[in-house]
Amino acid sequence: MDEELALFLKQRDTLLASDEGDLVSLKRHDRKLVVAMGQCACASPLTQPPSNSTDQALIAGLQAEFSNTVVILEARARVWLGEMGRVQALLLPRPEASQAAWWLAAHYPALALPAVFPDLWESQVWAAWALLRRDRCDLLPEPWLSWVEVLKGREDARAVAQSLWQISSGNDWERWFAPLLATNAEDSATNLVNWLAGRAEDSVVVRAMGLSCQSRFLPWLASMRHDPRHTEGVLREIRWLVGDQQARHEGQQCWGEPLTSVVLSKLFRTVPLSFRDRLWQWCRNSTEGAASSLQGGRWCAGS
Repeated sequence: MDEELALFLKQRDTLLASDEGDLVSLKRHDRKLVVAMGQCACASPLTQPPSNSTDQALIAGLQAEFSNTVVILEARARVWLGEMGRVQALLLPRPEASQAAWWLAAHYPALALPAVFPDLWESQVWAAWALLRRDRCDLLPEPWLSWVEVLKGREDARAVAQSLWQISSGNDWERWFAPLLATNAEDSATNLVNWLAGRAEDSVVVRAMGLSCQSRFLPWLASMRHDPRHTEGVLREIRWLVGDQQARHEGQQCWGEPLTSVVLSKLFRTVPLSFRDRLWQWCRNSTEGAASSLQGGRWCAGS
């Protein structure tokens, strides 16, 4: 990866991590990559027109430096029509590329699915989302089938959480636990947080309270804000719930708006960059890409 591209990606990571960074800034920054690639102004083999050597570099990059390489792939798809599907076809026959292929399938529903549900834990949640988006839940093994049933309100969330936590040892918990919190009723979400409190560090519990979007946790969070061990994390979760206007509502809320009436397409554009990934559990079926994707992903009109 050439120095100019590496600097671009480093600046991009800083922007994505900012609690004040906005989508307009990300779009402006990412546009530089698309323009440079279209003008063949980048030296990296990852940015060159399709060829055998480029394909080898992409496949290697998606395995070794996925988060950076997938952004480059998304930029390539803006320059070369059909590039995303072409690269996915290269990944599918390669077992070592399964993790990248499942991520792409989860975030781009027009892409082909890998043939085999993954053994790797880190890939399983993406596989579950990919199959759910395509109404292919019949292909899900347990406990992921029960996880989907919880999201649909048909299963006990706590039993599924216990099973997944045990299998994963708590790794990547936000990817599967946050949807359980956010899509369940107030009492169920409270029970989940109480259950988590006996198994995880306080910082994890603080984050879970925010991710639940339950306003009932605001007093609990406020009581922890003066503890220097948790001040930064607590204030961040309070901000996610009440927004910059400090608005409070009954039930679930995020960014100061009641979840029952929130306009997700509006929040998709306005929430600071570091918080945007939290929206995907509700708007995933209306988007292409992830919060960290090129130009912040796409809100798909009519979906």
